[in-house]
Amino acid sequence: RNMRKLCILQLLSSHKINSFRPMRRQEVGTLVKSLKQAASDGAAVDLSGLTSSLGAKMSCLMIFGQRYMDKDFDDRGFGEVIQEALHVGSTPNIGDYFPLLGVLDLQGLTRRFKALAKVFHDFFDKIIDDHLECKEQKQTKDFVDIMMEIIQSGTSAFEFDRRHVKAVLFVSVVALN
Repeated sequence: RNMRKLCILQLLSSHKINSFRPMRRQEVGTLVKSLKQAASDGAAVDLSGLTSSLGAKMSCLMIFGQRYMDKDFDDRGFGEVIQEALHVGSTPNIGDYFPLLGVLDLQGLTRRFKALAKVFHDFFDKIIDDHLECKEQKQTKDFVDIMMEIIQSGTSAFEFDRRHVKAVLFVSVVALN
């Protein structure tokens, strides 16, 4: 309940979302320019791919404060790892229905969850470390900047540390993609 309150008041307020308007306008403008160029060249365009890419770029900019290339995330790429996490998370686990079989991991879900968790933990650790190293004042603070300020100030009414930041980042990335 406290985490939800913190996210709503600090990260998802209308003022905070509106502060990202110039960034969103710039990204949409870039997309429109690329569509105009493709139209003048007479090239076919995968509009659904471009719009999902636009969403991912805007999400990364709002959450992390910068674009991250697929190679920064994992060998498989950002979108593919997110899709795998969604697929593995939505697959019914036999071990949930028959606990004795859960130990055997017949479907390999536990192994895949652990591998995905390592990828996400490494990526989020890199992002948090980058934000801690970068002391310059940004015009618009991203989600990570706000959460790191909360940790450093110690003003939260509950325990809030790096684990919680990673959890909020994970939920934000998966929910927005």
